[in-house]
Amino acid sequence: MTIVTQRTLLVPYTEELESDFVMLNVCAKNRQHMNGAHTVDSARALFQKVLTDKQQYAFAVLDIRTRDFIGHVFISLNEPTAELGYLFDKKYWRQGYATEVLSAFVPEAMKALSLSALCASVDIGHTASLRLLDKLGFDWVSEASDEFGPYLNYQFIYDAEEDGSSAHESLSSPVLRDTHHLQAQKTQIHK
Repeated sequence: MTIVTQRTLLVPYTEELESDFVMLNVCAKNRQHMNGAHTVDSARALFQKVLTDKQQYAFAVLDIRTRDFIGHVFISLNEPTAELGYLFDKKYWRQGYATEVLSAFVPEAMKALSLSALCASVDIGHTASLRLLDKLGFDWVSEASDEFGPYLNYQFIYDAEEDGSSAHESLSSPVLRDTHHLQAQKTQIHK
């Protein structure tokens, strides 16, 4: 399945994307809110997991015009509740890419995986991700801490009947809460 948004393509990973994935994950700035940068070897091992682990529902995010690698979105099915994760290259921060991509990815992935709930964890100081999860309709659940520091847990409950969107309708439906300032986004799904 490929998901197309106004500015991006979300495509399943292939071996050809390994170097882009590794570069994204070894950058300390990119991963400052994701438990720090990987080494080249650990990023390669993570990429192999993305390719082979059926508990990882992962997509590469590409620029629709240039096909440049922008980031990584995934749902990990290893948790008691499926967990959303995302990482975008710093070059694409503060331009609305995460909102655009996740507004399309979350409902389509939840439908494809038959999920009714999704969780996400965010560093307490990561205000951009906190705002993004709020826009996507996630609700705060709890605060926790681990060896990397304090973080917040969020949960999203998906009601497919309430959503009513199809692959060719606008995603400015109940998936997003505060959408008055966003352009209507169209997505296309290719299976």
